[in-house]
Amino acid sequence: MRIVCLDMETLFGDDYTLSKLTTEHYIRDPRFEAHGAAIKWGPDHKAKWYDARQLAYVLKQEDWSDAAILCHHAHFDGLILHHHYAVRPRLWLDTLSMARLLLGNHLSVSLDNVRRHYGISQKRTPYEQFKNRHWHELSADTQALIASGCEDEVESIWIVFAKMAKEFPVEELYVIDQTIRMFVDAVLRADTELLGKVWSEENDRKRLRLADLGIAAADLQSNDRFAALLVAAGVEIAYKQGKNGPIPAFAKTDEFMRELLEDDDPYIRSLVEARLGAKSSLLQTRAETLGNMANRGSLCVYLRYCGAHTTRWSGGDASNFQNFRRGSALRKAILAPEGYLLATIDLSQIECRLLNYLAGQHDVIERFRNNEDPYVGIASQFYGRAITKADELERGTGKQAELSCGYGCGGPRFRRVAALGIYGPPVKLTDIDSQRAVDLYRQTHSAVVRYWREAENVLSWLANDQEREWGPMRIKNKRLYAPNGIFINYETLEWYQDDNESGWRFRTRAGWQRIWGSKVCQHVCEMLARLVMSQAMLRIAREGFRPVLSSHDELTFLVSADQWADQTLEWMETEMARTPQWLPGIPLGCEGVISERYAK
Repeated sequence: MRIVCLDMETLFGDDYTLSKLTTEHYIRDPRFEAHGAAIKWGPDHKAKWYDARQLAYVLKQEDWSDAAILCHHAHFDGLILHHHYAVRPRLWLDTLSMARLLLGNHLSVSLDNVRRHYGISQKRTPYEQFKNRHWHELSADTQALIASGCEDEVESIWIVFAKMAKEFPVEELYVIDQTIRMFVDAVLRADTELLGKVWSEENDRKRLRLADLGIAAADLQSNDRFAALLVAAGVEIAYKQGKNGPIPAFAKTDEFMRELLEDDDPYIRSLVEARLGAKSSLLQTRAETLGNMANRGSLCVYLRYCGAHTTRWSGGDASNFQNFRRGSALRKAILAPEGYLLATIDLSQIECRLLNYLAGQHDVIERFRNNEDPYVGIASQFYGRAITKADELERGTGKQAELSCGYGCGGPRFRRVAALGIYGPPVKLTDIDSQRAVDLYRQTHSAVVRYWREAENVLSWLANDQEREWGPMRIKNKRLYAPNGIFINYETLEWYQDDNESGWRFRTRAGWQRIWGSKVCQHVCEMLARLVMSQAMLRIAREGFRPVLSSHDELTFLVSADQWADQTLEWMETEMARTPQWLPGIPLGCEGVISERYAK
């Protein structure tokens, strides 16, 4: 397969820019105009500039069926090529996505920063000289500078890719390709009437959210009180420079708050949503974004490859498809294209299975192997009577204990999450009962508790750059490697001590984050769960079924609406639950549903 490297230059201005519009909106906007592109047709060719007229001609003449197109931010260039030029290559390659894994997502992976990392001089494209100006309005000298700068960018992308490819897992290139296709080759529709209803009903829910959190409006309005709530939940506050010194980064546009909106802890997410919800909630914003996107065409699913520290995807482009709550109207508003259905398959309790398997908690693994309900046992012990699946509230408490306590959840957090109803109906527990649930978990999961202690040692090994095996993973170069070569980056890991506390921490884009043994276990389980899922995705995609959505431990594929749809779903479920060679004996399970809507 030949590789073609490409970079687009386009019209932009004060009000028409990616800083004010989503990527999808910018490219599908009527104002869109390509100045041209630089293309490197292979290793023996220098990058060459084509203006808009020339570009339309050469792209149409080319056979893309056996070509891989290489870009830096292939979501952007790829949607332009697909939407405006009908270019459909065999493979998408993206150095921006590769950089998130190799360099760490705590850093900016802009082309300039990636070039700097690999010792390449700064970009020289004169953007300010063509802001607000059409191509024909530019002087010949400015046009020549743009062409030269774009050619230089393409040459640098080619060099960067060659360097990255030496240590990048080949399998993951195909994961990136499928991720890009969800956005650039969009097929999903939206029920705009239902999205409008979602927006209106959220206004009523905002009033009730404060009561669920057990806080007052004043706690959200005050920076000090809001900071205290976050600190109590284990968050280290990030600061930015204000007029009179550092201030908390609590604005809607601050990276710190954006990161917290994607936090693993539902209580933290709810706190931030409530703080920002004084104007419009996240749900309302997403309903607006999807509705507006649907008016321009199919829904472009923007996922960031390795957007999370644990190598999982994260959302992007103001529409995080990762966090559409199951059973929500927002999900139901997403429709398959005409003549197709959506097959959605969820890896059931995948992190819980992984944690107990890795820790050697054999009794829990046997319950999974025997297809027993994994939550009623601990629920029965907690309530002192036999709990069945019919006891929805009590079973929800057992579910929360089995899933959240595996990562070291404490009593106060257990109480807060129970009140939010994340794992079942909302439950109001006392501080004593919440701590009793945590203690019960630790008493009945001694192997998991030992695994946490092992992970404390792993932090020391990572910080001291030791090389060791740990289960199916390898510790090397301050990284924790999965069997296929992806890794979690701990290069910034350090021990800190101040007047109030001490411990381990590492840097994220939102600032420093504390870490301890059970948190390392969470990182491991999230990375391995992602790997189980992405490998299943590639196997299913190789049989001709397109993945069109993903949400943490769940994948959605496009299936023809014919008499074989149910059989296809059954086959996909078998593939999703296939035991990986690197996890011998683990009992995996999944649940699937097939529907016109994103219904699971």
